[in-house]
Amino acid sequence: MHLRKSTWVISLSCLLVSIIWLVFKHQLTFTSLSDVLFLFTLFFLIIGSLLWVFASGSFDFFQYSMKKAFKKADDEYLKLSAIGKSSYRFWLEPAVILLCLSLIFLACSTL
Repeated sequence: MHLRKSTWVISLSCLLVSIIWLVFKHQLTFTSLSDVLFLFTLFFLIIGSLLWVFASGSFDFFQYSMKKAFKKADDEYLKLSAIGKSSYRFWLEPAVILLCLSLIFLACSTL
């Protein structure tokens, strides 16, 4: 799997923001760094998972039914599966990297 440059930039910027924030709070430990990185992971994971479900086409029939029930004109509409098809990887790749970093720091804190 080829990761984009933006994935690495986003992941490293989240790591740097976490470290800087914990330094200012005087709580820089492996455990607290793991916790903060996991919170960043949740943000990317929730959005990416939602877009992945949309990209799978699960809600296309529901969207079609709603358009059919409330249609006033015969307009074309953009399917929900077309919206998330290309963008869910943008959100899930940093989530995987941040999750791995979070687990590494958690493992370091238990040593």
